Amino acid sequence: MTGIGFEERVTALELDMQSMKIAIGMVDNKVERVRADVRQAQAANTRMIQAVRDDMTEFRQEVSVRFDSVDARFEAVDSSFTHIDARLDRMDSRFDAMDSRFDGMDSRFDRMDSRIDEVVSLIRGMADGRAQGVTSVN
Repeated sequence: MTGIGFEERVTALELDMQSMKIAIGMVDNKVERVRADVRQAQAANTRMIQAVRDDMTEFRQEVSVRFDSVDARFEAVDSSFTHIDARLDRMDSRFDAMDSRFDGMDSRFDRMDSRIDEVVSLIRGMADGRAQGVTSVN
């Protein structure tokens, strides 16, 4: 077994171990930096999420106020329509009363027409009788 001696092998191994320790130290350092970055990102995300929650709460409140306002306006419009419906109902009842009065007037006019027809027929009858009497006298 000629070649590299035991001490030379150990020295090479020690150098390799040192290189590995340095590499592991560098990796550990990078891992710690990544962990710190992750913690910062998590904290930033938490703040952003809380800000979004706050904004949503404020938005919900504004929407609720607006819907309450819209509900009040619809109730006012509904009340107006109810009032208008009542007025229209009263007008309908007045028109119904007028219709019944016109129906009564129509029946009176019908009776008057029949009486006028009777009088006209009597006058014609009398005129016809006179006309016959006048022709017989001649």
